[in-house]
Amino acid sequence: MFQALRTDNSPFTSQQIELLQSSLVSLDAAQAAWLSGYIAGRLSTTSEVNLPLAVPVAETSAQQKFHVFYASQTGTGEGIAGELAAQLQQAGWAVELQNMGSVRPAQLKKLTHLAIVISTHGEGDPPDDAIDWFDYLQSPRAPRLESLNFTVLALGDRSYEKYCEAGRKLEQLLLATGAKAYSGRVDCDLDYAANAGQWSGQVLGYAREQQAPADQAAKRGTAQHLSVVQSHELGHEGAGAWSRTRPFKATLERVQKITALESDKHVYHLELSLADSGIEYKPGDALGVWAYNDHEVVTSILARLSIAADAEIALEGHVHSAHELLVRHREITRLSADTVQAYATAAGQAALQQRFDALGSHQRRDFIEQRQFIDLVDEYPPVEGAAVRLETLAELLRPLAPRSYSIASSRATVDEEVHLTVATLYSNAIGHERKGVASAFLNHHLQAGDEVGVFLEPNKRFRLPENRRTPVILIAAGTGIAPYRAFLQQLEQEEADTPVWLIFGNPHLRSDFLYQREWLEWRQKGLLQHIDCAFSRDQAEKVYVQHIVRQQGERLEQWLRNDARIYLCGGLAMGKDVEQAVQDVLAEQRGLDAAAAAEAFAELRRQGRILKDLY
Repeated sequence: MFQALRTDNSPFTSQQIELLQSSLVSLDAAQAAWLSGYIAGRLSTTSEVNLPLAVPVAETSAQQKFHVFYASQTGTGEGIAGELAAQLQQAGWAVELQNMGSVRPAQLKKLTHLAIVISTHGEGDPPDDAIDWFDYLQSPRAPRLESLNFTVLALGDRSYEKYCEAGRKLEQLLLATGAKAYSGRVDCDLDYAANAGQWSGQVLGYAREQQAPADQAAKRGTAQHLSVVQSHELGHEGAGAWSRTRPFKATLERVQKITALESDKHVYHLELSLADSGIEYKPGDALGVWAYNDHEVVTSILARLSIAADAEIALEGHVHSAHELLVRHREITRLSADTVQAYATAAGQAALQQRFDALGSHQRRDFIEQRQFIDLVDEYPPVEGAAVRLETLAELLRPLAPRSYSIASSRATVDEEVHLTVATLYSNAIGHERKGVASAFLNHHLQAGDEVGVFLEPNKRFRLPENRRTPVILIAAGTGIAPYRAFLQQLEQEEADTPVWLIFGNPHLRSDFLYQREWLEWRQKGLLQHIDCAFSRDQAEKVYVQHIVRQQGERLEQWLRNDARIYLCGGLAMGKDVEQAVQDVLAEQRGLDAAAAAEAFAELRRQGRILKDLY
């Protein structure tokens, strides 16, 4: 299959083609499928996916198509699904790639071959795009789906107790209808590339098995007419060249604290140069940032475990010192239950294991969230006779993952810069103050002129309305205000006539009104129709953004009747509270009971009028 490669029908040089032909010609079909999927997973990013150009084909029934569905709050799932769809199309299949939110669940009974990529949101919740599916499959309306063959790739974060819960539950619900899983569910942590590649290989292997020999020959004959898919990892110069595995080295131009000295919060405004990167972001997008762990913390961990800083270990074809491994390649600020239990075993710490086992669900969550790995080592050092070897340490710690920040600027205003709003995260579980890896790296370790690896994370689900006359209600707490700054910069440059209402919450007016001068200027210019703030600690009774929503219920209903979009950005808990407040307003203003108000809210979501960027 590699002998047909030429310089005129592929993006490879003659030398690269020779290497491919000599190295890969001996692979059998199963090995080729696995490798194809593995590469797809490694190349998957949150960037928008370039699918192959459509090839004119005869009308194909749903049973003859391969369907690839995805649902995620960010673009990660879409990226993986898009890469898989492109490979299936190149393999000769008619493919439909769709967001689950655009697919009526009842259509499932018409499908035969399906691959689903789904993330878990919050504490085990499905993404918004999949909520209707879950409701449908759990209802008496759920049909029998004996003709459906499916598989699920579940995306999650192992630091959460209900890791990949949405994918697990979706698989169970589909199996309960009589649908058959042609390969087992694969769960992915934040370092998803290898597992996603394995899963994609399994899907491609199944797809090849379903093609009749004559069918395969015919499709091989038409495959040469398919356009080549350029991954965002490959490509040529420009934004497509940069990804989580190949980040652009952005130069820090400015870092400035934007909360007052007396504030309990330490929030910084950062300006990074994207000059010569070709990265074109839009308001609502996020920036992935590669940050590294604190050298002093790493030194302390190694000293307490009696591991020499210059001890060496080979991983993925590279040799690393112990110090480099922990600084650049391992997660030491974010724990998971697996990490705690693996460390307890390696350190011979029965006391830690017993304490953790005795905790309830919420207590375990608090234990994990409030501690970093250094806290475990300090509080529960290895017992006498036990030793945590470097190889064990590398295995029990998760790979370091990039952090994501909502972009706080519009290219139309700042040109080749990108602005971020970053709050330093602190914890203090055992009497020692710790900082989050990325917030400490960006806010306190970098200086103007330093470089940091970044890549674009498009968020097509958090954009301004295409019709700029559509009213927008922007609700945020804390640094959740960042993307709204980008929205207003964009609208100002366009001289758009968009009705805008900002509802913002933080502890204190004097010290925590982020970008206050800019918001007041936009209000004076008429770009902002209303600003309502909830400064929770400025009065005896705490006031939060959800209280403002209820207080302004009549205005909210008027804006909704004028087709307004509601945007939510900030913490998950805030988002849930605001959603409930909106439902309460719908009930009061429209005379609905709780169930009818919940359905009215769900209909707003289905219409794309509830847009969320929660974390």
